Amino acid sequence: MGKTPFRPDQNGFAFINRWHFQAEESAEIRQSMLRPATEQGLRLAKPQQNSMFGLNSLFQSGIDAQVKSWLNTQVPDGYGLCGGMAFAAADHFIAGKPLPRGLHENDHPTNDTPYGKALRSYLWDRQRDSLAGNASTLLGWMAMLHFDIAGLGGADWLLERTREEFAELKRYIDSGKPWPICLVGTSMSPFDNHQVLCYGYDDNGDGTSMIYLYDMNCPGREHITRLDMRGKQLEAQESCPGPHRGPLRAFFCNNYTPEPPPALRA
Repeated sequence: MGKTPFRPDQNGFAFINRWHFQAEESAEIRQSMLRPATEQGLRLAKPQQNSMFGLNSLFQSGIDAQVKSWLNTQVPDGYGLCGGMAFAAADHFIAGKPLPRGLHENDHPTNDTPYGKALRSYLWDRQRDSLAGNASTLLGWMAMLHFDIAGLGGADWLLERTREEFAELKRYIDSGKPWPICLVGTSMSPFDNHQVLCYGYDDNGDGTSMIYLYDMNCPGREHITRLDMRGKQLEAQESCPGPHRGPLRAFFCNNYTPEPPPALRA
């Protein structure tokens, strides 16, 4: 068992991850996800997992067009800034700074005041960072789930990667750092997947475990996801499930670099 002192009702935002964007903002979100996939290609593994890189050329040659078609769909109304909120909460906790969390679920920062505009801009910047560093992995893993080329992919492939990511996540938690993770479901839309902040775990040693999450879709309280990695695919029971994402089939530790939080004046 490992758990940091992070508490969602103190160190997470009070407002819910529900935002309404202008057309140009939706286009920016789409491009923020498309750009890394176009420039970097689909990422099937992290640099330390070199054995997977041999699959990239075979895998990517047949499905790039399909993956890009996923990104040409409309960004859903009410789409969130989950990555930005997870990164920002981690930034403040690691820096030992109080989070400008707001007062209640609907107390979103807006562009109507200098303070609100600065906070919203900060969350946008961190959202961009979360997509720039992780969209290629998300899209690669989605493609491996939905396009099992030559028997190399599928839910069992994601399960094996998730076991590796869980070991990495435990190392972050044991070092005292909450860590952003990306949750990958069965939806064919990348916009249905989700980023959260993990701050603790229980490992039963038998292929079952629990992770403790700040989930900005259900703010203000601790959330637990129970994991079962004993079968051929990940099975999960979530206290804050994603209705559009579908069953959780994988998660990975985000590429995340803590940044000093900006000084915001009310």
